[in-house]
Amino acid sequence: MVPTVQLRGATYAIGTPGHSWQLVAQGKLPAAHKGMVHAAKAMAAPALDLLHDPALIARAQEDFARRLAGRPFINPIPDDVQPPLPENAHV
Repeated sequence: MVPTVQLRGATYAIGTPGHSWQLVAQGKLPAAHKGMVHAAKAMAAPALDLLHDPALIARAQEDFARRLAGRPFINPIPDDVQPPLPENAHV
């Protein structure tokens, strides 16, 4: 229940199999870096808008409350269920 942003951008050649060595190799190319920078800028732009205009945050909160009115989030995972963490994990 938090704002997110997602996009798809050109960072590798069309037809490249996902999770392949070809995809990894293309990640080192300037075209991939250009695509990643473009995606990062596009994802950061809304955050900048919110920082420069706090009224946008208030409007977004009002819209969120309106959309959820009468339908609160109910977590399907019981409160007593904990993720399986390694014994030596420092939380």
